[in-house]
Amino acid sequence: MLKKLLSISVVVLLIGGLLALVGASYMKRSNQKVNKLVVRVCGNDGTGFLKKEDLEKTINTEGTLLNDRLADFSEKSIEKKLNSNPYIDRVDCYLGLEGEVFVNVKERIPVVRVYEKSNRSYYLDENGTLFPIGKHYAPRVIIANGYFGNLKQKQLNTVYDSAYFNTPLYDLFTLVSYIRKDTFLNAQIAQLYYNSIGEWELVPELGDHIIKFGSMANMDQKFENLRAFYQELSLRSGWNDYQIINLTFNNQIVCTKK
Repeated sequence: MLKKLLSISVVVLLIGGLLALVGASYMKRSNQKVNKLVVRVCGNDGTGFLKKEDLEKTINTEGTLLNDRLADFSEKSIEKKLNSNPYIDRVDCYLGLEGEVFVNVKERIPVVRVYEKSNRSYYLDENGTLFPIGKHYAPRVIIANGYFGNLKQKQLNTVYDSAYFNTPLYDLFTLVSYIRKDTFLNAQIAQLYYNSIGEWELVPELGDHIIKFGSMANMDQKFENLRAFYQELSLRSGWNDYQIINLTFNNQIVCTKK
């Protein structure tokens, strides 16, 4: 019986000691101050929309971050502050073991720049989110212009919002998404134009011609026909022999020579 009581006492003491250590460690960490801010912009070599120095200033607007106690520090507040930046796609913030604050930022990847007739211009990113052009950075992406109408763009809306569904902007994102998935088309198609009668025209990088794409009907088949046409054209000269490549007819291509 005595041995059993001793065993229980030892266990209780061990548990008590462990809890005391955990409590002391927690108090020490809670009173520890932030000693370093590490900001990483993923996929940005310094030439993108975001500058690390600007993000650091945004995070440390009060100038007191490095004196804050870890107990008073909020990762969510930093994420919320940075997510208001239209060029940021995602933010992950966490604390290191030595009191460091790590902030990983993913920049939006533009896939097309839109020019409206009103001279308003903006980007769509890879997720279909609308975001403004930058003051100091203009990436090389597909250009789209034409009669998009008076769309009421709000910052960080997406083409999947009800205001844009079944509009030329939604169709534009569908076209660009298809083009980007095809290595050849992504290199060949430089511009998309939405004309006054609601049809698409494509402008190639190589070849002095216009591609009449028409409506969105049979999109996959039209692109397959275009790819086959270019493959045949690559076997001979004549990239500049045509004025119009017309894909609007059912399962055929009609070409107009110069």
